[in-house]
Amino acid sequence: MTARFSPRCALITVFSTALLAACATGAYRRADTRPGVQVITAEQIARSGASTAWDVLKREAPTLTLRDTRGGRPGSAGRRGRSSIVLQDAPLVVLDGVRLTDFRALDGIPAATILTISIYNGIEGTTFYGTNAVSGVIVIKTKDGPEP
Repeated sequence: MTARFSPRCALITVFSTALLAACATGAYRRADTRPGVQVITAEQIARSGASTAWDVLKREAPTLTLRDTRGGRPGSAGRRGRSSIVLQDAPLVVLDGVRLTDFRALDGIPAATILTISIYNGIEGTTFYGTNAVSGVIVIKTKDGPEP
């Protein structure tokens, strides 16, 4: 993975799990280059040729299993690997800081409006979003959304 920072910043590895940019001002900012997090950028989305967020995830997210119905609509979402027959397997979806109630709404988000998509695995997801995020979290930031 590569991280891009301004020339005045130096990379520091902290506990070998997170990268921080130490700028000349002394301020630190966290980069999305941690293990357990996949980040899909606007450039990757444009190269993929996808038209919706659902299409982007099907093409660019190898850690997810996404299936369509016979009609071509989103049918099921889950993560690859072991799953539970008791717990819900669909990952949480957060759009500009707001949790969506159904993953099928991803089919209505135009790919051209997406700035980044971060996919957190189960452990990272539960750390930041609680126990309901056992199947992971899909965090979508749009170009029109609020600044972090």
